[in-house]
Amino acid sequence: MEQIVQLKEEIKQLNSAAINLQNQLHDLAEGLPLNLEQLPELARQTFEAFTALAAKRQELKSLKSQQI
Repeated sequence: MEQIVQLKEEIKQLNSAAINLQNQLHDLAEGLPLNLEQLPELARQTFEAFTALAAKRQELKSLKSQQI
């Protein structure tokens, strides 16, 4: 049970970070072509954050299904 609580907290933190990066990417895109050189790195960070979030959500789903 403690593992589920810990995963939920990690998911909450990852979700917050991913949404923050998404908003930054959106703001950058609205200002294009200004700061065009920042686009690849911010897009990579955003992709990695959402990939990590999806993995943790899948881990939580698997853990919950094992407890049934």
